[in-house]
Amino acid sequence: METVHAAAGSRRCGAGRRIVTHAWLEVGVTGAAVAALVVLVVLPIASLLLGSLTASDGLGLEHFHRALSSSLYLRPLVNSLILGSWTGLVSLLIGLPIAWLVARTDIRAKGFIRFTATMGYLTPPFLTSIAFANLFGPNAGIVNVFVRDMLGLPWLAFDIFSMSGMVLVTTLHAFPFVYLLAVGALQSIDASLEESAQILGAGRLRTALTITLPLAAPAILGGTLIAFVSAIALFGSQAIIGLPARIFTLPTRIYALFQYPPQYGLASALSLILVTITVAALYLQRAYLARRAYVTLGGQGARAHLVPLGHWRWPAHGFVLLLFLVVVAMPFATLLAVSLSKPWGLAFWQHLTLANYRFVLFEYDVTRRAIANGLVLAALAATLAVLIGAIIARIVQRTDIPGRWVLDYVSLVPLGLPGIVMAVAVLQFWLATPFPLYGTLAILLLAYVARYVPLGVRAADVSLRQIDPSLEQSARTLGASWLVTMREIALPLMRPGLFAGWLLVFVPAIQELSASILLFSSGSITLAVAVFNLYESGLSEQACALAIVNMAIIGAAVAVAHWISRGGLADRMQAVPQ
Repeated sequence: METVHAAAGSRRCGAGRRIVTHAWLEVGVTGAAVAALVVLVVLPIASLLLGSLTASDGLGLEHFHRALSSSLYLRPLVNSLILGSWTGLVSLLIGLPIAWLVARTDIRAKGFIRFTATMGYLTPPFLTSIAFANLFGPNAGIVNVFVRDMLGLPWLAFDIFSMSGMVLVTTLHAFPFVYLLAVGALQSIDASLEESAQILGAGRLRTALTITLPLAAPAILGGTLIAFVSAIALFGSQAIIGLPARIFTLPTRIYALFQYPPQYGLASALSLILVTITVAALYLQRAYLARRAYVTLGGQGARAHLVPLGHWRWPAHGFVLLLFLVVVAMPFATLLAVSLSKPWGLAFWQHLTLANYRFVLFEYDVTRRAIANGLVLAALAATLAVLIGAIIARIVQRTDIPGRWVLDYVSLVPLGLPGIVMAVAVLQFWLATPFPLYGTLAILLLAYVARYVPLGVRAADVSLRQIDPSLEQSARTLGASWLVTMREIALPLMRPGLFAGWLLVFVPAIQELSASILLFSSGSITLAVAVFNLYESGLSEQACALAIVNMAIIGAAVAVAHWISRGGLADRMQAVPQ
C-alpha cells in the first residue's frame, strides 16, 4: 500500500513539475518576444532621438536648427513633399478609376487589371527606374533618340531625369495601394442605398458623388496616404532618377550624410523630420475622417448592379491596356532587351548576346554571394517576423497582462518608418554597443525584422481572431499544456494566415534597398544593392541582366507560394477560414 501511495505521489509530483516547466516556458517565450520588440524597435528609435539631440556641447537642437535653416536640407524637404503630393494625386487619378471599373462595371478585363496592379506593387521601383532611364534618358534613351533623330520631333522627347520622371516611376509602384483599398470599399457598399437615391430621382453621377464616394472615402483617402508615404520613403528610384538631375530628397540627402566622415547626428535629425511628415499625414487623415461618419447600418447589403459600359467599353479597355504597357510591358521588355544587348541603342537587336548573363552569373563573384545573402536574409526575416508577430498577437488577444496593448502599438511603429530611417536607427543603436555588427548579415537581419515585424503581427492578429478561444480553453481544461495547445490547436489553425504573412515579408525583404544601402558590406551585399551598384558604375547592361535574375527569383518565390497555398496546404486546411 505504501508503494502504491508513493507511486501516486511520484506521478503527482511529476505532473506538477511538468506544469511548472510549461508555465515557465510560456513566460519565457512571452518575455523573449517582448524583449525582441524592445531591442528591435524601442531602443533603436530611442537611439535615433538621442542622436538627433546630441550636440557638440551636450544635448541640444543644433542638428535640427541646421537641418531647418540651411537650403542644403530645406530644398530636399520641399522636393520630398512635392514628390509625395504629386504621386498621391496621380495614384488617385489612376487607382480610383480602375477600382471603379473592376467593382462597378461589366468590363471584361478584371483579371487583367488585377494582374497589372499586382505587378506594379511587386516590381521594385528602382528596377522600373533603371528601365525608364534606358528608355527616356536625355541623351541615350532609345525613345528620345528615336523621336529626336529619326522622326525629327525633339519636342516629343521626355527627360526622365526630372521631378516629372520621379513622379512617373514612383506612381507606377504606388497606385496599387489606392486601387486595392478602393476596390474593396466599392465592392462592400450596400447597393440598396444607391438604389434608394436613384428611386428618389438622383442620377448616377449625383448618386456616386453623394452616396458612393463618401462611403468609400476612408479607403480612398487611406490608399492615397499610403501612396504619399511610400513615395517620400523610397530611396532607389529617387537616387537613380533624382541624383543625375541634382534633385535631392530627404532619403538621398540622408544617404549622402554617411559618406566619410559620417554625420550621424544630422542624419538622425533629418530622419526624424521624415518621420514627422509621416505622422502628420496620418494625423490629418484621422482628423479629416473624425468629422464625418462613413458607416452603413445593417448586415450583408445587396450587391451593386454592374454598370454596362456600352460605347465606353473600348475607351476603358484602351485605358487598361495603356496602363499595362506602362506598368508591366515597357519596364520588363526594356530590362530584358538591355540585358541581351551588347551596345544599347536603336539597333540593339543586331547585337544580341548572352554575355551579360554569363558575366553576372559566372564571372561576377558578387552575384552568388548576393543571391545567397538575399535568400537567407529574406527567409530568416520572414520567419522571425511571423514568429514574433504570432507571440505578440497572442499576448494582446489571449492574456490579461497589464499594458499588453502597448505592445500592439509599438509593433506598428516601423510601419510608418521609411527604410532608410530604420537603417539610421539600427545603426545608431548598435554602434553604441560593444557588439561588432556593422557590415554583417546580422545587422541587416535586425533591420529587416524590425521593419517588417508589423506585417507579421497583423497577419497573426487576423488569423488568431478567426479562432474561437474556447478551443484552446477546452484543451487546457483537459490537461493540455501551453506548449501542446500551441502545437496541436493554435498553430495548425493559424498556419494559412501565418504563411500569407510570411510571404508578405519575404517578397519585399528580398528586394529591399533603402535600409540595405546603409548597412551592407562587401561580405553582406544583397541582390538589390548589387544591381544598384552595377548601374551606378555605368554597367547598365549587366545591371539589367542581374535585375532580370532578381525578378525571376521573386517570381519563383511567389509561384511556389501560390502553388502551396492553392495546392497541398490549402487542401489540408479546407476547414480553416482564410
